[in-house]
Amino acid sequence: MNEKKYIESQNDCAKLLGQSFSEYNKSLKELKRSNFEKSYSKEKKVKNILNQLGLTEKDLKKRMV
Repeated sequence: MNEKKYIESQNDCAKLLGQSFSEYNKSLKELKRSNFEKSYSKEKKVKNILNQLGLTEKDLKKRMV
């Protein structure tokens, strides 16, 4: 993708969100990564739900493959 196409795609995304190009770029810089992987309490909740369903993490991995 060349620079012109990249800028056009950025403008299209901004229009879809109802933002100006500069607002869109600013919002991209303010995005934060999810802390789900680092959150032990959330991981514990997920494991409790799996236990209630009689599943383990290995069962989920088997089904995804």
